[in-house]
Amino acid sequence: MSGEYTYYGSGFFGFGEPGAFKAYGAMHLIPLLICTGLILLVCFKREWFRTWRHEETFRYFLSFSMFLMEFSYFIWLLYAGDTSGQYLMMSKLPLHLCDIGIISCMYMVISRNQTLFGFNFFVTLFGASLACIIPQTVLNDVNPCYFRYYQYFGEHLIPIFATVYMMIVHDMRPRYKDIWYSILGIGMMVIPALKLNEAFPGSDYLFLKLDTALFPENQYVRACIYALLLALIFHAMWILWVKLPSEKKFQTGRTLHNQK
Repeated sequence: MSGEYTYYGSGFFGFGEPGAFKAYGAMHLIPLLICTGLILLVCFKREWFRTWRHEETFRYFLSFSMFLMEFSYFIWLLYAGDTSGQYLMMSKLPLHLCDIGIISCMYMVISRNQTLFGFNFFVTLFGASLACIIPQTVLNDVNPCYFRYYQYFGEHLIPIFATVYMMIVHDMRPRYKDIWYSILGIGMMVIPALKLNEAFPGSDYLFLKLDTALFPENQYVRACIYALLLALIFHAMWILWVKLPSEKKFQTGRTLHNQK
């Protein structure tokens, strides 16, 4: 896996010209509006979804669609690689927040596991939402004429929808201790990320080698800073959730998960 691959850059599965993606235009906002519309639909029809006889099948469909988005990305990499043609497959392992988030979300929607839900509430909602707000950092050279455009938004928006769906339809709620479970889960990714970043050119797992003047270049120091920032962000999300006036709208007569 350490050798170079042959890359193909033309056609639907290839790349466009640099700057093909226009941030905050129609190609950016339409996927976000579709996801928002589906979430509103679930919100207004939550009682129907709860009693729908195919509801479990629907959750399996969500899980499979997330698997398809993640798996197709690596198949696409084998075909197209990236615009530089220099990346190796060992620099593209699923060791980013969004990768771990979508994998855990695949199991969460099927198992309805509370700990996995808490992890996705903090990690997936934050990481995937951030990726959808600033997709131009990755989607510089693709637009709706290319496969990567659909895969990227599917990979990030489906887990967001699935997490909110479980919150609305299945009354799943984040717990304070889920903050620390989430940080612990990310912390377990740091050691392999550090080693892979050092071993393979082009690797930037957990963005520990991101080219920015905001953080020191030393990966170990940067990892500590990231951990602190994530703890602050997750606490801010928790405070916003606790203070959210509309939470009572999602309450039912059932026992809530966070009371367990």
